[in-house]
Amino acid sequence: MSAFLSRRSFSLGLAAMAAAPHMAQAHNYDPSDVPPPTLETLKWAQKTRASLQALMVAHGQYSAHYDHKKRPYIVFDWDETAIVGNVQLTLFHYMLEHFAFLLPAHEFQKLLHSHGAEKLLPLPFTTQDGKRLSLHTLVQDILEDYRALAARYGHRPHPLPRDELQQDPTVLAFKARMAFYHHALTALHGGEIAQRWLVSLAAGHTLTDVVAMSRAANEWYLGQAIGTIKWACPPERAGVGGPVSATITQALRLTPEISDLFQIMQEHGIDPVICTASLEECTAIFATSTEYGYNIPREHVFGARLEEHHKTLLPLEAANVPFPYEQGKTALIKKYMVSKREGPPLAIIAGEDSTADLIKTFADTPLCCLINRKQSDAMMPFLKEAAEMRTLDTPRLVLQGRDENTGEWLPTEASIFLGDTMAQLPS
Repeated sequence: MSAFLSRRSFSLGLAAMAAAPHMAQAHNYDPSDVPPPTLETLKWAQKTRASLQALMVAHGQYSAHYDHKKRPYIVFDWDETAIVGNVQLTLFHYMLEHFAFLLPAHEFQKLLHSHGAEKLLPLPFTTQDGKRLSLHTLVQDILEDYRALAARYGHRPHPLPRDELQQDPTVLAFKARMAFYHHALTALHGGEIAQRWLVSLAAGHTLTDVVAMSRAANEWYLGQAIGTIKWACPPERAGVGGPVSATITQALRLTPEISDLFQIMQEHGIDPVICTASLEECTAIFATSTEYGYNIPREHVFGARLEEHHKTLLPLEAANVPFPYEQGKTALIKKYMVSKREGPPLAIIAGEDSTADLIKTFADTPLCCLINRKQSDAMMPFLKEAAEMRTLDTPRLVLQGRDENTGEWLPTEASIFLGDTMAQLPS
């Protein structure tokens, strides 16, 4: 158990002992018998921490109007919020490095988008020597690598140690082309299409296998340095389109400020609810873990889901479950939380690129805490507005800064972005 959790448990224990004679005389527990739990200072921006603390005191079980039948709740993103990094991207990179794909080549081909395939990709999507290539040509080279690797290693989650696979030129080429394809897909068709594609790559596995891979991926990347890595096709695997390269970001870290917030919220009688565009089960193993310090109830974790057939995941999104990206994220919260709790979220804590619609739709939600990072065009206006509200006594939008080079938060609204040294506010 972390030091700050231990200190809290000890202090609350002393408070309970001091209040014991009074409580023994009462027929029912009165929350006013002990002081409201408070957030640890840690590396919170001062006003952000104060705003969250005031919100919990005003609406939690220590307030006079608290209704336990309609427990308030706060909606959290998971990626780039409760953690530094992205669960789905982490799994994607792990699967590439271990060639952990189970679909036959003809089924895998169906996952590769070909909209406008014959057209040359826009700049800067060129080969290593600066030549233009089409999406069609890139897909053909990806499939050639896929078939060769499937023939060599078979279809298993991760059949060989990572270090052995990294000596294989075909593995190196496949990694580079797939990462290149993901970047191009995002640029051409937007973040939602790219996220749906990432999720679909789990098809062919059982959910148990995906969870096991995700856990292994988390353990590996938590132990790696934060930074960028360039993946490149070796000359001998140039393919028809030519050798490409892609730069990926390697970053995965825990956020003790959020784990502390989760605990304090629940002590106030307020439920933390996760709503993320990553696979639900891959997020849940992180979010529900006592080992990592988050310890969220499983029923409060919502994310992307795939259909299953005989326990095998299909490349089809689950029916009647909104895909949690922008309007889909809002629809999911309305379906599973608003309708049951008869009210909107008490606050929104956001760091994913896909939460703008949630913030806009629930305009009556009194507080939105935004992680200061480079986000989608839809999110940037809210980040800029939060920066402008810093001088207000009771802002609706607040910022939280972090140092992306270390994976730690900063006690300010400004952030140091990856590769930079100076803290910046949204502009």
